[in-house]
Amino acid sequence: MIKFFTCSIFFIALYANSQSFEISAGAGTGAYYFIEEADNSVNTAYDSPASIFFDLKYNFKDRFDGMKMRFQNTSVNVVGDDYQTRSPLDGTVESFTISALYERLRADKVFNIGYNVGLGFTQQDFVQIKNNNIPALEDRFVSVTANGIFSLRLHDQLRLIAETGVFWTDPINSFKGTRNWQTAGEDVSLLLQAGISYRFK
Repeated sequence: MIKFFTCSIFFIALYANSQSFEISAGAGTGAYYFIEEADNSVNTAYDSPASIFFDLKYNFKDRFDGMKMRFQNTSVNVVGDDYQTRSPLDGTVESFTISALYERLRADKVFNIGYNVGLGFTQQDFVQIKNNNIPALEDRFVSVTANGIFSLRLHDQLRLIAETGVFWTDPINSFKGTRNWQTAGEDVSLLLQAGISYRFK
């Protein structure tokens, strides 16, 4: 909460000086941990995730690009066997990510296409078995995001946005080999999200 408040103050200050500030929010779904799920050596299945996001964006003056701070929460159910121990799973994975993204997106046409890329910090809570007293496994790691963006103007300052892209969790551990991989850990997920964006002038 403190990080959220600090980031909000930062972006409000930028808005006051530049008069180029944008907020957006939305939700979506996708395919979570799809490499792990496709691995035939372990029986693990993830439901389609539920995701929500809120963005604060600073647009560079007289340009089509800017910097965005994203707050995103995702939730997904998992059943099957643990990747390492083969113990049974019937739980949930909840993750909250704060990301700093570079975004390039035109705003001068009715329909625009762009992209954003960036790094984030993810806090994840993994409940392996629902409705028991075993505490959730907590983990924190770096995450990488890359999205294609589609934008449709509804009003001079209001736009409908859709994003499709890759969410890579714990890329550092991804290169350490399969012996270090874990359920709901280092993997690649695909997300499709839609929402509304409002640009202040």
